Amino acid sequence: MVVLLSAGGAGYASAASITNSGSDLRDGWYPDQPKLAPDLVGGGTFGRLWSADVDGQVYAQPLVSAGHVLVATQRNQVSSFDAESGATTWSRKLLHPTPFNPLDVSCSDLLPDIGVTSTPVVDRATNTMYLTHKTYASGNSGAAVYWLDALDVATGADRAGFPVQLQGAADNLPGVTFDPKYELQRPGLLLMDGVVYVGFGGHCDQGPWRGWVFGVKTDGTMKARWAAAYGGAGIWQAGSGLMSDGPGRIYVSTGNGGSPIAPQAAPGDVFGESVVRLAVQTDGTLKAMDFFAPYDAADLDLYDADFASGGVTSLRDDVFGTPQFPHVAVAVGKAGYVYLLNRDDLGGMATGTGGGDRVLSRMGPSGGVWSRPGVWPGDGGWIAIPTASPAGGDAPASGGSAGFLKLYRYRKGVDGVPSLDAPVSSDDAFGFSSSAPVITSDATTSGSAVLWIIWAPGGSGEGAQLRAYDAVPVNGHLQLRQSWPIGTSAKFTMPGVGDGRVYVATRDGKVMGFGAPVQADVQAPQTTFPVTTIGTTSHADVKLTVGPGVTITAVGASPSKFAASSGGLGLPAAFPAGGSLTVPVDFTPASPGIAGGTLTVTTNKGPFTFGLSGTGQAAGALLTASPPTVSFGGAVVGQQRTATVTFGNAGGQPLTIQSLTPPGAPFSLQGAPAANAQIAPGDAINVTVTYHPTAAGPAADALTLNTSGGDKTVGLSGRAGLGPHLVVAPGAGWEFGNVPVGSEKTVAVTLSNTGDSAMTFTRSKLPTHPALTALDALPEGATVPAGESFTVHVRFAPTAPGTVADHWSLNAGDGTGVRDVPVTATGTTAAAGPGAPADPGAPADPGGTDVVGATAGAAPQVPGLTPVPIGAGLTGQDVRAPGAKVDPGLVITRVAVARDLRRLTVVGLSSPQATGSLSLTVSAQITTKKTVTTVTGRRLRGGRFVVHINLPSKARSWRALKVSARFGGNARVAAGSSTRILSRAR
Repeated sequence: MVVLLSAGGAGYASAASITNSGSDLRDGWYPDQPKLAPDLVGGGTFGRLWSADVDGQVYAQPLVSAGHVLVATQRNQVSSFDAESGATTWSRKLLHPTPFNPLDVSCSDLLPDIGVTSTPVVDRATNTMYLTHKTYASGNSGAAVYWLDALDVATGADRAGFPVQLQGAADNLPGVTFDPKYELQRPGLLLMDGVVYVGFGGHCDQGPWRGWVFGVKTDGTMKARWAAAYGGAGIWQAGSGLMSDGPGRIYVSTGNGGSPIAPQAAPGDVFGESVVRLAVQTDGTLKAMDFFAPYDAADLDLYDADFASGGVTSLRDDVFGTPQFPHVAVAVGKAGYVYLLNRDDLGGMATGTGGGDRVLSRMGPSGGVWSRPGVWPGDGGWIAIPTASPAGGDAPASGGSAGFLKLYRYRKGVDGVPSLDAPVSSDDAFGFSSSAPVITSDATTSGSAVLWIIWAPGGSGEGAQLRAYDAVPVNGHLQLRQSWPIGTSAKFTMPGVGDGRVYVATRDGKVMGFGAPVQADVQAPQTTFPVTTIGTTSHADVKLTVGPGVTITAVGASPSKFAASSGGLGLPAAFPAGGSLTVPVDFTPASPGIAGGTLTVTTNKGPFTFGLSGTGQAAGALLTASPPTVSFGGAVVGQQRTATVTFGNAGGQPLTIQSLTPPGAPFSLQGAPAANAQIAPGDAINVTVTYHPTAAGPAADALTLNTSGGDKTVGLSGRAGLGPHLVVAPGAGWEFGNVPVGSEKTVAVTLSNTGDSAMTFTRSKLPTHPALTALDALPEGATVPAGESFTVHVRFAPTAPGTVADHWSLNAGDGTGVRDVPVTATGTTAAAGPGAPADPGAPADPGGTDVVGATAGAAPQVPGLTPVPIGAGLTGQDVRAPGAKVDPGLVITRVAVARDLRRLTVVGLSSPQATGSLSLTVSAQITTKKTVTTVTGRRLRGGRFVVHINLPSKARSWRALKVSARFGGNARVAAGSSTRILSRAR
């Protein structure tokens, strides 16, 4: 079950712990499972090895450690089973065993008990299992309590100093105290740098609740209590664990309960509907450093289409990273959009083009998601996402309440921007509460990967199956290798993996081990019935392949909507030389939607079970709509965008359209059905919605269809802006005039973004003439926020007389295409007149905008602030590391001081390959003889960086500030430094 990184590094995936989803990246990949080869899994000798009972429902993923299968239940029981035989090695109740009653908070989501809900984590170094459980302070009612337990994996005994009660006030909000009654601990635990991190959300939105993250050292010392500032922003993630892509970095996704106010570039006080990156501070507390929220997060709240219903998954750098964007994550939500995010700059809220999302890619809508993605890094990279509601264009055959398992091919664009291909969908539908996928393989060997998932027909979990698919589509289809009935599954609970076996725990208190070899005396395929109208019956003949020496004594099917007929089979029947037997099975649905069942064959060699599935269709007309909400993203004024809304009839009778209420401008419809038009059973119509904004700002409306089969309202949202706009000053570019041979001249050109959206340079090709040197780096992928500018200095040092004509080729993504900014210069043998010769001793223009007390992007308005010349090194002095191949491109582009002189903001750029330690030194000159120095360190991850530095009180009376950034270099990139100086007039 342990994830080990391949040579060369693939991003951070700690091998120190055994954890939810295989690694701290939460990608569900188990690369050390060569025994789970696809041919073996589907070959007939792979199946259920053993089954054992536990006390209570199991929502935690089973973990495999040192030959033990560890299972924790909602009745606060923890058990260890021998991974091979299923024998119980130990089982115990926790020290505070009484589970919490969810009816205390009027929530029937998890009944009847809440004890251990999340997936524990195992510290491999100490063989210690950490887990949380909910109970009461005393007795069977009253005040609720959450405990963090630490158990010896070998014996189940408590470790010294545990359990630890999770309680107290938030570090970041001293007036806010943790109230365990209203909190649910659902996400898997994270063990990082000797601290166990625990995330919390709410019960059925019963308040007051809020998102919390606790951090407890492995010796029991409390280190961190972080809380979302306002009620809501619960962290539940459908059970997926808190994600980390490196030491000191934690990513969480939050649900409803208030969203940030758009636009917003940096974390504020509100964190609902967001992905948030928390950083561990020097004292162990947590601080929000970056975030992303969809531009229409408030509308998602309104339509119960929460973003972040499945956690955050980090994609491995060596497979999915590009030079421009080496660190990528994927996030999903109920609205059905799949987001690729830049982990170095998540994107804020409404900071993209037209006030939309500033993300690497957004795909969809492809059906609502209650699951984290699963990732197969082999074969070029694939991402698997199960959906639980239909996407636009999906047929309504599933009853309108189910989705499909979808596989996305990952692509790296020629511009370095990653994207996803249109997904390949499973042939049959998946119901709500199906699990997240896990992928097993022999490293990244092509053809070795199997995708495992627990298929559930609906929220009850009744009739669930463990399924095994090929992790890559075959001829455009998902290939099902095999399936096995498991009884009643728990919501979203994924299989565990270890030592060539797969383990499943269920809502009806079972733990099962699957592997090879099993005695395959009776075999049968997965049987799927056609869509069947309620009150009618569909029939299927299930062909059993029977081994020699088998006697079949009985056949049966469950639950009652399935029936197997043994009449005419001549049972008991003996098969001394093997053979086959065809069993008639009927499906009679009692309600609409997907149904799962089990065919049981009783023999002299034990029972054999096989999966059944079907879909019930309403007898009358039944209207479906997909997707439930359409998000058009950010658009530029005058731009037109379209989307498709599908209205279907999942019933057994024709559906009559009674009326349609269209949206108003800037939305319009094409293909809208007329009153009295009909939709046949199982059929659908598509309506095209167009968003054509004529003014900047947000827009929201809805499309409502009233029919004889019910009414549906689809929410619409969009946001428009002017977009980015590049202005080059001076417009003629870099004009050097005449410069004598043997001397040099530096000229500055400022690139300003006068639009209202961030401007990203997708092309930046430097002039190539040997006499020209760019002193500032403008790497491809660099971003200039709206209202800000970046100054580029070019030095001309002619070695021979003559005219030089070159250019800097740019594409700022502002719709104007590639722009060649001219560079013109003439080398002369002597001074060519007044003003023409360069003065080698003149200082270079520092560029940028250094402002005291001004807002970002504003022109300098504070009197008395003047840049202090410090020579040609003002914009950075590169220091070459031995053997380095890449220029670090390190430059401080802007320094700003808050009006109260308490905080300093440093903005800069670096090469995308520049990853490593960045140190910033601030020297505050107080008097001619007194200087106060502050040193700050952070992680440089390439591209744009923003660092906030709190000035000590004794430094706030500065006369001059010297700010120096230093990058130490790495194996591929040289070291570099950059310095800026501010002075304040007295």
